[in-house]
Amino acid sequence: MTAVLYARVSTKDKGQTNDNQLRELRVFAERLGYTVHQEYCDQESGGSAERLQFQQLFADAHQRRFDTVLF
Repeated sequence: MTAVLYARVSTKDKGQTNDNQLRELRVFAERLGYTVHQEYCDQESGGSAERLQFQQLFADAHQRRFDTVLF
């Protein structure tokens, strides 16, 4: 099964990164036997769906480029 990973942190100014989330998601995907097709990362508030990578994830889903999303 082909999966994509989505990670988001809500602030840009506190030194947070998506690295910890992605590391855990990669391990989880491997444990499930999924092939990771792509990783999408945003550093914006989750209060709006107007996030660049979030929108790209939906566009790629519409084109059926992967089977599932892990977040």
